[in-house]
Amino acid sequence: MTQSIARTACLVVAYAANASAGAWQKLPPLPESNGGFICADWDGRVLVLGGTNWVGDEKKWLTGVHLFDPAGQRWETLKPLTQPLAHALVGSTPWGLVVAAGSTGNAPFKALLRLEQGQVIVQDSPILDSPAVAAAGGLVGGELIVVGGTDDVANVAGFRRDAFAWNVHTGEQRVLPPYPGPALGITASVVVADELLVFGGASWDTITQKVTNLSGAFAFSPGRNSWRNLRMMPVGVRALAAVQLDENRIYLAGGVQNDAEGTTDQAWIYELAEDRYTTSVPLPYRAYVGLVLSGGFVYCLGGEDKGKHRTDAVYRVRVADLIK
Repeated sequence: MTQSIARTACLVVAYAANASAGAWQKLPPLPESNGGFICADWDGRVLVLGGTNWVGDEKKWLTGVHLFDPAGQRWETLKPLTQPLAHALVGSTPWGLVVAAGSTGNAPFKALLRLEQGQVIVQDSPILDSPAVAAAGGLVGGELIVVGGTDDVANVAGFRRDAFAWNVHTGEQRVLPPYPGPALGITASVVVADELLVFGGASWDTITQKVTNLSGAFAFSPGRNSWRNLRMMPVGVRALAAVQLDENRIYLAGGVQNDAEGTTDQAWIYELAEDRYTTSVPLPYRAYVGLVLSGGFVYCLGGEDKGKHRTDAVYRVRVADLIK
């Protein structure tokens, strides 16, 4: 009887915790444990492309292309990439998605992927002049804005402040004003209207020879060709994830706040007009995740939940539950 009561109590606590976390709904897992992947809404389905995972002490760079169908609640696997890809940037265009930057595991990826009508088309000619692995960025108008990053995800001392724009229509590139804060990588970025917003990230401290977390936040306008300050984040976070909820609100969650505690599930909503952060519904688990807005839901996908480990977990929550 005592054990039965204890089990019931645990179930009640678990249910209450899930309810207080905004009723995250558990979904079928990713086809493979994954982190560092590219993710986006693709015609109402959730795309997970490339990424990395670990088998024992060996890091694997992935070629998989997977789509989650919300109606059928299932994953579909498409033809794989011709080479692995992770830590890249993705942007949405009227005709599909573009993916650029990142790494193949052996070298920076300098070509371009176009995702059109269920196909992944590789443009092999070099696109990007500079390596941009784990960079911030996004598609603003017809330009892919690329900020910071490094030549190898393991080379944290190689983070840069450089910024440039690549025109997806003409192929032209232009140098932009450098990032106003320290050299950075593994940061959160999101495009809102005609600006790229960048939050947190990691930098390399040349004095201590250690990674330091950043709390700075800035917005770049390609039209004005200038940066502006946003309010600093409540804490420094690297490997943070960001997703736009509406024209004024951005959900920021997960990542690593300090090495002692490892990954976190903490989340905030940043309100652009008010330039403020408010505590929000935490993630359903602690990790460096992928976030996608699709069909009125925010999807929380896989990610690095601890060193040398990736999860295949997938959850979603209604946007209305995050902003109420």
